[in-house]
Amino acid sequence: MFDPVDERGVPISRGIPKAVRMVGAIGVIIIFAIGTFVIVESHYGHIWPSTHSMRVRLGTYNGT
Repeated sequence: MFDPVDERGVPISRGIPKAVRMVGAIGVIIIFAIGTFVIVESHYGHIWPSTHSMRVRLGTYNGT
């Protein structure tokens, strides 16, 4: 389908396909889900305040 008022015969855009919009929406949802997961799980394995982190035993040393 071409634009009737444009003498150059420029095609009329039909817009963004529905599949592309769906994939984009799903991608945005996944981005926010990953961000939420990172924020929720960021406390695991961290010690606060930092003065306590110097007391963490990192393993045993038997001198050999």
